[in-house]
Amino acid sequence: MKVDSINAYKEEFREHLRITQSYNELYKYESLANFRKHWDLGALDLGAMYERSFQSELSARLWGGSQNSAKSMMLQFIEKDKEFVRSMFRDLYNENKDLAMRINRFKLHCDELLAELQSAGKQDSHHFHTDEEVFLYLSFNDPESYPLFQYAHFNIMMNRLENRNVPEEWEVDRYYKLCKGLYTLLSRDGDLVQMHIEKRGQYYDQPTMIMVNDFISICSQGPKV
Repeated sequence: MKVDSINAYKEEFREHLRITQSYNELYKYESLANFRKHWDLGALDLGAMYERSFQSELSARLWGGSQNSAKSMMLQFIEKDKEFVRSMFRDLYNENKDLAMRINRFKLHCDELLAELQSAGKQDSHHFHTDEEVFLYLSFNDPESYPLFQYAHFNIMMNRLENRNVPEEWEVDRYYKLCKGLYTLLSRDGDLVQMHIEKRGQYYDQPTMIMVNDFISICSQGPKV
């Protein structure tokens, strides 16, 4: 990535924050605030806790809605074996382990639980837990450390920033490292960070790495600098 290109797009992002009256990314922060209010892996009723954590008055697009979605399938998994699901999340959140390994193991466990449901006569054919959904769990649990996984806009933005070796969609480690690098550069601009907080502070008023997703989403759709 070229720093000059990043700085040019950063100014485009700043201008967007300055002039926009209706910030289209607010659904992320309303959902994040609700998750942070309710998420508790130690809850006795894990299913009810999960249900409360994934509610939104703006949009349920991040988890695919309430039916035929990552949310609906995870609720089935919890009903089948809540302690196994609890251990899945604790393993996913274990920072002492490799990120890609944690993500792949979480998806593998979802595969296993889906197969058990199918053996018991359930008709579901997909658990909907892609990298996008697993990153959602990571990002909402630790929003200062993890972005969302939104590869399509990311791919466009990496090309616009003249990255010579754009990660493939399955290269989650490289995706994460490049997003982290972008966030480091963006967050050095205190005025920009404050503008971003003010734009969505009615829902979540703390610094968050999801800011880099907003930057990528907005600048990848606008005119090429």
